[in-house]
Order: sequence, then C-alpha cells, then structure tokens
Amino acid sequence: MLLDLLIVGVVGAVVYIKIWKPTREKQFQLQVEMTAAWKGICSHIRARQNAAARMLEIAFALKPGEPFVKALSAVLDEQTVRLDDVQQVASREDTFLGVLAAAESMETAFPALKTDARWQGARQEVAESSQKIAVLRNQYNGAAMVFNNLAERFPANIICALCKTEQVALFEAPPLKPEDLNG
Repeated sequence: MLLDLLIVGVVGAVVYIKIWKPTREKQFQLQVEMTAAWKGICSHIRARQNAAARMLEIAFALKPGEPFVKALSAVLDEQTVRLDDVQQVASREDTFLGVLAAAESMETAFPALKTDARWQGARQEVAESSQKIAVLRNQYNGAAMVFNNLAERFPANIICALCKTEQVALFEAPPLKPEDLNG
C-alpha cells in the first residue's frame, strides 16, 4: 500500500515537472506574445483611423460629394468595431485597403492633393500604420498557431482539456501589396 502511494506520488511529480509545468509556461509565454502584438495592432488601428479622419476632412473641404469622401466616411463609421474581437477587426482590413486605392483616384482627380502636405502626411500615416499592422498580425498569428498546435498535441492536449483551454482565433486579413501603400 505504501509502495503504491509512493509510486503514484513519483509519477505525479514526474507528470507535473515534465508535462504540466512546461506546457502551462509555454502557453503563458504565447499568451503574453499574442497580447503584446494585439495591443500594437489596436494602437496602429487607432492611429490609422485618426489619419483617415484627417484625410476625410481635407477631401470633404475640397469636394464633399466625391465617391472617395462617401467611401471614407462609411469606413470611419464602420470602424467603431470592438478591438477585442479578432474576427471583426480582421474583416475591416479589406475595407481599409479600398480606402488606399480610393485615395489614389482622388489624387488623380485633384492633383492639388499631391502637393498638400497635410494630405500626404495623413496618407503616409495610413500606409505606415497598415504596414505595421501587417507585421504585428504576422507576429500574433505565429504565436496563435503555436498556441493552437500545442493544445492539439499529446500530452499537452490533456492538460489543455483539463484547463479548458480554447483555440485562439487567427487574425486573417488580405495581404498588403506595395502598390496599396505607395503614396
């Protein structure tokens, strides 16, 4: 009886040291990485929204009825998305890429915008923020994929089931192309 308890104790200690503790530590590390990337994404989304709002002000002063002005206004209205919802934020990325394309056509229609420092500064800030979001999205998705894979592999899957660990959503958005960002 005492020997059985000793064996169970030793097995329990080995499981804790070799499986439970490293799995939980890795999950915690990945959660920290995902949180840091997500905070950066949210910060750059806010910066991009502010820059797009400045673009809207400039475009509205120039030509209120332009399709670009209407499109940008609609995008900014849409951007009141909860920044803690990965899927909802990702679905808005495609819309913002459309804004960059519309800005190009607005500059073609109104050449004075190409020399307007406020317009170019705001447009550059939108492009830079979009690039930074793409980099942070890759960091977030990398950590999320490792986290999800960890939760699926034996023996970590048992620990994840015991801790009720759920899969993490990936931040899937269309890839940025250089021509989308050129100012």
